[in-house]
Amino acid sequence: MRRWLRLAERYFEPIIIVASLGVVIVLLFADVVARFAFQTSVPWAGEVARFAFVYMIYFGISYAIREKRHLRVTILVDAVPTALRRWIMAFAEAVFLAYSVAVCVLGVQITANAIERGQSLSATQWPTGWLYAAIIFSGALSALRLSHSLWMILRHGQEPVRENTALEDEGIQREGAGS
Repeated sequence: MRRWLRLAERYFEPIIIVASLGVVIVLLFADVVARFAFQTSVPWAGEVARFAFVYMIYFGISYAIREKRHLRVTILVDAVPTALRRWIMAFAEAVFLAYSVAVCVLGVQITANAIERGQSLSATQWPTGWLYAAIIFSGALSALRLSHSLWMILRHGQEPVRENTALEDEGIQREGAGS
């Protein structure tokens, strides 16, 4: 059971992101071919591609947090003594955590409003609440990731070391990552 949880924790966001990107590429390509080759369009393709794109972006946020790849300006952190860095990083993670919780709470409100109003997407007739639920998922996953990071900073005095990605596990190195 623990192995499955570890695999889910490691691959959940990448699977959603890659699947969403695949859906976007296939549907938009199909729609372009249909327009130019058959002078018609696939009415729901753009809407489903937009839906997949939104999920890809929102799950990408939590994935970037997990992988320590979100943008961070560290000029002030680098300028202070090492002993103070821990507390500055903890403060920064706490602020980011508060923001993620606020995003999650507001996402719940937006989704609930859309469901109450019975709003739906025009081509697919899917409830817009499904689209807005990406905000909830992203905020909750981000808050979980940031809570873990904050715990590691406070307990161990540093941010957790980013684990290798699946590509690095397969022997594929990132650009500039040694020869």
